[in-house]
Amino acid sequence: MNNSKIIQDGIDIQNTGNVSAFLSLQFINNTEMSFTYKLVFPQECANPFGFVQGGMITAALDEATSLTAVISSKSKFIPNSTDIHTTFHRPVSIGEAIAVAKIVRLGRKVVSIEGKLYSWDNKLSATLLHTALLNPK
Repeated sequence: MNNSKIIQDGIDIQNTGNVSAFLSLQFINNTEMSFTYKLVFPQECANPFGFVQGGMITAALDEATSLTAVISSKSKFIPNSTDIHTTFHRPVSIGEAIAVAKIVRLGRKVVSIEGKLYSWDNKLSATLLHTALLNPK
């Protein structure tokens, strides 16, 4: 199976949910184990201060890191989260952002993935560490 087919299969699995569509999550590119995505936080994600609510940031990074796990397992497994830890570095504005996800460890039953969210002006805004059990598809 070629790389673009593996990536498309992962995207198709992820698109069966609603979060990717809500955030307009799009695969941009990848290197060995690092995957880059573009997403858009709509106005519905705003907190009372007009920035993206923290839970929405975590949801976006959860989606990007989960998709990375699916693609990295060649769509054989779907991650079942056991731990997600987010550190917020600065507020995120409504609109476009970039998520970068990197596999830290891909085992036979567990995966650890690091996710980073960058604002439209390329400033690191949040970091997430995601651990999940790998369930057969």
